[in-house]
Amino acid sequence: MQLGAVAFEATRLVLIQILLNSKGINLNPIHTLYYVAPCCLVFLFVPRMIVEFPLLKQTSSFHFDYFIFGINSLCAFALNLAVFLIIGKTSALTMNVAGVVKDWILIA
Repeated sequence: MQLGAVAFEATRLVLIQILLNSKGINLNPIHTLYYVAPCCLVFLFVPRMIVEFPLLKQTSSFHFDYFIFGINSLCAFALNLAVFLIIGKTSALTMNVAGVVKDWILIA
């Protein structure tokens, strides 16, 4: 599963680099987020509703906190914007190497 996750992440970063650096398409990081974020929402929402939500509904007393959700959403937006800025200025390879270093730091 980890190998698959690495492969999909690398593919995602390369496709984002192609979007940001194409000759005919002139996208900056904010415009790229307009296209990528809805796709991510759909691809993550469907499995969540099928796999996670029924189990969460049965086993926990889930309480939705709008403040925590808002802060997490802002952090995710800032992270995605930073990723698109890094890929736009350097390359997807730099982002992959930075991701490996980030994982090492998290493990340490």
